[in-house]
Amino acid sequence: MPLLTCAAPSRLPSVKGQRLCCTAPNVQSGSSALPISFDPKDDAAEGQTFSIQELPAFHQAIVSGLGRPWTQATKPEEAERRLRRIRPLCHRARITRLADLTGLDRIGLPVVQAIRPAALSEVTSLGRGMFIAEAAVGAIMEALERYYAEAIPPEWTFPATAEELEVPDGLFEALLLPSYREKWQRHVIPWIMGVDIVTGRPQPVPLELVHTCYTEPPPPGDGLFVRTTTGLACHMDACSAFLHGLFECIERDAIARAFVTHGFFDRMRIPPTGLGSRVDHIRSAAAALGISCALWHAPSPTGVPVVWCQTIETGPGEPILALPTEGYGAGPSLEAAAANAMLEALSARAGAISGARDDQTRVHYRRSVDAAVAKARVLILDEQFGRPVRVPASPAIADPATLVSVVGSSGLGPIIAVPLGYDRDTNVHCVRTVLAGAHALFVLR
Repeated sequence: MPLLTCAAPSRLPSVKGQRLCCTAPNVQSGSSALPISFDPKDDAAEGQTFSIQELPAFHQAIVSGLGRPWTQATKPEEAERRLRRIRPLCHRARITRLADLTGLDRIGLPVVQAIRPAALSEVTSLGRGMFIAEAAVGAIMEALERYYAEAIPPEWTFPATAEELEVPDGLFEALLLPSYREKWQRHVIPWIMGVDIVTGRPQPVPLELVHTCYTEPPPPGDGLFVRTTTGLACHMDACSAFLHGLFECIERDAIARAFVTHGFFDRMRIPPTGLGSRVDHIRSAAAALGISCALWHAPSPTGVPVVWCQTIETGPGEPILALPTEGYGAGPSLEAAAANAMLEALSARAGAISGARDDQTRVHYRRSVDAAVAKARVLILDEQFGRPVRVPASPAIADPATLVSVVGSSGLGPIIAVPLGYDRDTNVHCVRTVLAGAHALFVLR
């Protein structure tokens, strides 16, 4: 299947013995729905078998997976099997609808939205992939991340101060709100236990850096740290979830540093050519549809490649989406990071066109488009604005164990993994990875 195609709206594949589409009235064209059928009892922790006594086994599961090679691209049949396998979790997590957004844009890149109306953070979650089943799995997994992080059992947490726990000076301080950086260690706040991946030692983590109960008023003890979902991931094994979260932590730290770097867009632009066949294919396919891309290298203290991509429509005629979109990506190589950033920026178009994202309110669409588009055009298209520079050549990160080694020696650690849930029937694991010395990224764009 081509990476990007002009195609009619796709449908979610049939599940064995069942259909994902719903025959209820008023279902919008181009989307599919899951039936709403819940037990009246609170089932938040059903199937969540982890207990705090299992931290050593959890750590061993991650460490044993670090010796594996990087996973290859998912095959269509594998994605369909995974979708069938995890679908029962949708009911437990109260995911009521899967919407296929692919046909809203001309690109044809499969994009699926999962909708969880009872969420305590964002109601909608986006997934992308090379085919519709892969995108659906991605959307469900993102919704499950927040579900598990909202349903942390109270017995896993405990109140304490950082001083009582002898938390080293400086730990977690880059993740604090500015007004608390001088006095936070004497506040009694809730904590949860994680594990230092390098040493294997238990490590307490402020609960506010782990949960996603983003309510108003906030839960007791909240208000000291920047609230983000950075490092939160679900996957089919604990190590893969941890690695997904670790790359995200590295990415967000590098982008946060880029935001405060004077002249970043002038000095860190990279040429879109010479990054490998995958990047060339994405760029040429997007250009054929009238969409231009620009790339910037966001240096990370870890040395892991991180790329920032911005896109905008430049073709003739009325644009489907006038506003620019952006995406960030980290990966074991510059090519992988650039491809991830480009695909994220392109898939963000469908989410913006749908108008269904929680974090894009009416204000986002009402603001002056002309000024934003003009500025983005200069930034993305003007070759004199930020002359491309060559990123110093460095070998690709060979395997996950090497990744942990370079991150552990970068000064951003310790690398902490917090287990949040495990479903025995589907084998889905939820892990929050925390880089205790990293910077938080929270930017309202």
